[in-house]
Order: sequence, then structure tokens, then C-alpha cells
Amino acid sequence: MPASRGLGRATALELRKSVCTRARRWLLIASGVVGLLSAGLVAFTGPAEDHTFSVISFYTQSAISLPLPLVSVLLMTQDLGRRASSPTSGSGLSRDAIIVAKLLASMIIAVAGAAYGVLLSVLATSAATPGAGEGRWNATGMIILGSVLVQLIAQLSGAGWGLLLGSSPLAIVADVIVPLGLWIITGAVPGLQGVQEWLTPFASVRNLLSGQMGVEQWAHVGVVMLVWVVALNVAGIFRVHRLSESDGH
Repeated sequence: MPASRGLGRATALELRKSVCTRARRWLLIASGVVGLLSAGLVAFTGPAEDHTFSVISFYTQSAISLPLPLVSVLLMTQDLGRRASSPTSGSGLSRDAIIVAKLLASMIIAVAGAAYGVLLSVLATSAATPGAGEGRWNATGMIILGSVLVQLIAQLSGAGWGLLLGSSPLAIVADVIVPLGLWIITGAVPGLQGVQEWLTPFASVRNLLSGQMGVEQWAHVGVVMLVWVVALNVAGIFRVHRLSESDGH
């Protein structure tokens, strides 16, 4: 079997795994519901000046990005957790190929979540009472791109925590508490407020969905991706390899 076909089948299998348990189905449902509620609340109860594609996208995509990454946490820890048996058994793929398949599945879930959020934001913005000013649909293309990046960062960060910690409860707690705690600390300490833009995913969400991205803002996003996506997943892959060596696989 060609490697690309085997990887494609493995990715499809991981996508099926994302709906194969009640917990994962509820996480997907929760992501859809909180996104819908957020879009509706901003569009129909918020002030008219907030009835823009940018503001509605911010709340909608932010809400979706809270429960959705936990699906990737569970995908990673299912086969690559501390107590999981060798995931290569009977699959015909190497451990690294299985990790790649899981990451690809996470990316597909992220893009699907972003697309759902964009659809909700378009519908909510169209239905909401427009504000007095103009610019309701400003920077639509940039905000759509930002929506995809927001969900990719959130989803791959969840995958990274799952890989690194190998325990679903620990990874879920870390995925929620660590970025939130860093956001609170860097915002509360005056000397660290400049660091917040560079190190916290929440700051990148705000920038990416504002539609106003300059060179410095893109640099912030780049650093956030290096820390919360690249570094987490590389460290997680290293842990899996160390575990494999100690188990003799």
C-alpha cells in the first residue's frame, strides 16, 4: 500500500474516532451549541455597534475554540497515552505516521470548526440590526483567514498537550488552565503586559479576528504558534519516542 494512501486511511480512521465515543460527540455538540449561542447573543442582545462581522466572529470563534480542542486531546491520549499499547500493532503504519494522521485529523476538525463559525457569523451579522457607523463587513477575508488560524492554533495546542502529558484529565486541565493562567498573570502584572501579546493565544485570537493585522501582529501570531503548536507537539513526540524506547517497541 502506498504510504500516502495508508496515511489517508489512517487520517480517516482518526476522524471516525472523533465521533466514536459519547464524550467526543458531546464535545462536538457543545462546540456547535456554544458557537450558535454566542453568535445569537451578540447579534440580538448586544449593542448595535457590536453588530459587525469582526465582533460577532470574535465571540463565536472564541466560544467554539474552548471545547473543540478537547477532541484532539482525547484522540492523542487514546493510542499514545501512558497506558496505551503500541499503536502500530496491526495498523501497518509507524508510530510517527500515526501521530501525523492524528495531527491531520485535528487540522481537518479545526478547519471544519472555523467554517461553521464563519457561517454562523455571516448569518448573525446579516440578521442583526446594523449600527449607525459603516464597516459592518470590513476585512471579511482577513477575518475568515484569522478564524481558520484561531481554530488551528487551539486544536493543535490541544493535540500537543495530549501528546506531551499522555493523560486525558491532565491534558484537558493543562489546555484550559495554562493559557488562561498565563493570560491573567501577564495582564495583572504591569511589567509583563508587553509579554501578553507575544505568548498568550487569547491575545492572538483578538488580533486575528480584528481584521487589522500588521507586521507586529503577525509576529505575535508566529511566536504563539511556535510556543503553543510547534514546541508542544515536538515535546510530545519526544515523550512518545522515549516511552517507546523504554517499552522496547
